[in-house]
Amino acid sequence: MSTHHQFFILGPLTVHGVHGPVRLGGNRQRVLLTLLLLEANRVIGTDRLIEAVWREAPPATVRSQLRICVSGLRRLLSAAGVAAFIETHPSGYLIRVPRSHIDLAHFEDLLCRARAEARSASPERALTLFQQALQLWQGPVGVGLGSELLETVALKVNEDRLSAIEDRFELELALGRHRQVLGELARHVTENPFMESLCAQLMLALYRCGRTAEALSVYRDTRRRLARELGLEPGERLRRMERMILDGSAAGDASTVVPQSGLLAGPYAQTHEPQDRIAHLEREIAELRAAHLRHGRTTVLGDPTPMTTVLGDPAPADR
Repeated sequence: MSTHHQFFILGPLTVHGVHGPVRLGGNRQRVLLTLLLLEANRVIGTDRLIEAVWREAPPATVRSQLRICVSGLRRLLSAAGVAAFIETHPSGYLIRVPRSHIDLAHFEDLLCRARAEARSASPERALTLFQQALQLWQGPVGVGLGSELLETVALKVNEDRLSAIEDRFELELALGRHRQVLGELARHVTENPFMESLCAQLMLALYRCGRTAEALSVYRDTRRRLARELGLEPGERLRRMERMILDGSAAGDASTVVPQSGLLAGPYAQTHEPQDRIAHLEREIAELRAAHLRHGRTTVLGDPTPMTTVLGDPAPADR
């Protein structure tokens, strides 16, 4: 991580001053500082800050207590030699801090560069940047602070991390590194069991490792979980991956079967299109991804049509 960072919010909140880590105050101070940093250099309304810190039951003296909390933070940051200042505005408060001092800004910059490299046919460089970006994370933003509003604000940032994980695995699989990422991919699927794109990537990695039965088991387990907990059928992306494994077409080039985010839609992907059938498949996958994004990341794609395969059928023998 960059030595210029003074604020670390990609995980438990940490502040570094000129003499090392700064000892922060109680939970209120942590919630306040985290929310200010998530929207650094922008004014956050007083009412919004109050809701984040005190939730639905603020005391009668809440505005006075907020001023005291802000004053305490100012003294703390000043004493630690931190290059940041909390400004008071008529409508609320703003923390003035250079972008380079916040790990979140570094993550966003690395992510932007990684995707640009991937689209300019530099997959190896893109992978390095994705890995650097993801290494900045020490846990979810705002977790354990008991602020529903803060968790809502942090949702977009946490979703950006999941999107980066998907794109990184997409590149790894396109480069044929299914064995290297299998264990890590399985862990992420366990942590995010409703992310169909990760499940499809795990199915592909298992299949490429000659573990066809396990790949199909991932599909069956995911289908049962979706039906039991959400009342939904798997989306087209997962159904397509199951069909490709059953008919053996998933054995081709990875960039043609991974549920793509559009990351490989540039020159790099074009060098891996030996047949018109593959190009057609990539266009279909891109259209599915676009539909997925239009309906939001938490929406499961696909209509609840019956499966074309019988889940009780015996899986093909492992290759």
